[in-house]
Parts: sequence; structure tokens; C-alpha cells
Amino acid sequence: MELDRIDNTGYAREQTPRSTNLWNPSGRSAKPCPLVVDFCCGMGGLSLAARQLGMTVLAGIDTDSDSLKTFSRNFPEAVAIEATVSGKKAVENCNTAINSHSDSDAPLIVLSGPPCQGFSAAGSRDPSDKRNKILLGVARAIKTLRPACALVENVQELLTDKHRKRVKNFEKHLLDAGYRVLPIELDAKDYGVPQKRRRAFFLITRKRLDEAKVMQRFMGLRKPEVTCASRLEDLPPAEVRGTTYCDDDELRRARPNHLAMRHSQAVRKKIATIPSGRGPMSYRKLDPTKPANTLFSGHRAPPAHYKYPRSITVREAARLQGFPDDFRIYGSFANQMMQVTNAVPPPLALTVLQVLTEFTGLAHGSDS
Repeated sequence: MELDRIDNTGYAREQTPRSTNLWNPSGRSAKPCPLVVDFCCGMGGLSLAARQLGMTVLAGIDTDSDSLKTFSRNFPEAVAIEATVSGKKAVENCNTAINSHSDSDAPLIVLSGPPCQGFSAAGSRDPSDKRNKILLGVARAIKTLRPACALVENVQELLTDKHRKRVKNFEKHLLDAGYRVLPIELDAKDYGVPQKRRRAFFLITRKRLDEAKVMQRFMGLRKPEVTCASRLEDLPPAEVRGTTYCDDDELRRARPNHLAMRHSQAVRKKIATIPSGRGPMSYRKLDPTKPANTLFSGHRAPPAHYKYPRSITVREAARLQGFPDDFRIYGSFANQMMQVTNAVPPPLALTVLQVLTEFTGLAHGSDS
């Protein structure tokens, strides 16, 4: 099929092409290219996957100003909206962007990766965490915008018994709006990402999907595991970050976002003694022969490099998430790492979007 020819693993060596159009690959008449709005967009992992497939990203909605700065600089054609998902501003601005687009026949796809800290094993794991209510806000936005389909991503813990009631409520809102929801669990390491990262995806469609056929398709798209070293080895040694940091200064660097943390000599000596793949959670060293463990944000430090006595840089973290080097991250130094570790790995998101558009008949070459 047309979709099988997509290569979503060669993102680190050179700049990734801005789009691989699945809707008009040979210049002939094709189905309309989908329009995309991304709720809780963060730095834009889901949106990047959509753009790489040839979709048109219209808007990104988030409450974090640094994430929106990253999103707006990397998606200059889209509208960056600082708003809560449950507020009127987000949906109203999305409707404005949709209605102003020239192709009125283009289908709409809603994407969302709501904050996961209330569900995640690395977060609070508190079912009452107010961030968990955002999931319901996403359902209401989908109900209002009436997309052809939608894709919602979160941590695998959301599919456990502890959160069953919350998920059922989410699904009920969508069912009442005429949608069907298929929850699936995938691991990023199986789809070209050099990182073990299990994630829940909710495929939201107007017609019920055949779960067995969907999972069979995902099995057919699996790729061999990618090691850390294969994605990090060609990067030059990182300069140590100065006492001050300025986004604009980064524009002059050959490798933006590739600055090392200012470790003390004692910490550097400690990291140097840690064997590959071992160590405390705060400085667990990468194993160059394997995918990385799940990257996460919070008070703990990112993993240590397998070769250098330091934590990995923001650029190295971005590569381990599957972002190309031309995807620039903005904001404060600490916030950049949080943006990257919270993002959806684009190669994984690209695979899920491929399958979703196949089974909904939106992709070129798929059945209507």
C-alpha cells in the first residue's frame, strides 16, 4: 500500500522533509488533504507527524507559553492559541481557523495529548489531579467541532482499572456525540523510536473499528529496535551551558539545543563510574546497545550519556523522541527538557495516524 513506503526512522541524520503527502502523491486527483487542530499540543509531536503525512496543521492549543512558542516557530502557518481545552476561546478560535481555510471539503482531524502527570507512574498518579479533567474537556471539544475522526494519546496507565471510570466517562461523552472509541496500547520502540515508551491511544471514529484488523495492521508496520548510539553517535561533544541562557543566542549555533548541564566535578565523577544501563533514577546511564528507557520530566534529572560524564542534552533527548534536528525548541533551559519529554514521539504518532486514516477511508488509496 501507499502507506508502507513511508520511512519514519531516518529523522536524526539529516533534516526530515516537511511533508510526505499521502493525499496527492503523484500529482493526480486525490482525496482532500485533512485539516488538523491539536489540543494540548505541547511542542507539537502529534502535529509534526500530521505534517509529515501531508496534513495541514491549522491550530495548536496549550496553556504553557514556552511550548506554544516552540509550536508557533515550528508551525508558522498555524495559529497558536493560549487557552484551556475546556474554555470557549479554544474552540471558537479553532472554528475560525477551520472556516477561514480555502478547502471547505477537507475533512477535520482533532489531535490531543492531554497532560499525563495525574495518570503516569512518573507523576502524581492521583485520580483527583485536576489535569485529569482535561480529558473530558477534549471529549467536549471533539463533540463541538465534529471532526471526521480524532486521536487522543496518553500514558498506558490510563487503561488500568484505577482509571476505568474516568475513561468510561470520556467514552460516553463521545458515544453520545455519535463516535466510537477504540483504545489501544503501543510501544514507541516498535516503531522506529530509540526509546521504550508505552502509550495509550484512543482512535475516535464515526464507525466502529475492527480491533483485530487494526492491531494486525500495526503488527505489519513494526520495525526493528533502534539503539541509542545509532541516533546519538554522530552528534559533536556538547558545550557546557553558560551562567545565562538566551533563546536568540541559540539561533547562531550550528546545533541548537545541544548544550550540556553545568554539573559539578563531583557529579561528573559520579556519572563516570556508573556502568551503561545502570545507576540511580536521577542519573541512570544510557545503554548504547539498546533503546533508552522512557524519558520523563519532573524533579529527576534526565538520563546520563553513555559516553560523556553528563546528563543528555535537550537535542539528544529530542533525537531519542524522534524529532529531526531542524525542529527547534524554545523557552527556558529547564522548560525545554520538559517540553521534549512530555511530547508524543513523532514516528509513533505518524504510524498511528497512518492507520487511523486508512481505516476511516481518509487516506489516498484507502477505501471510502
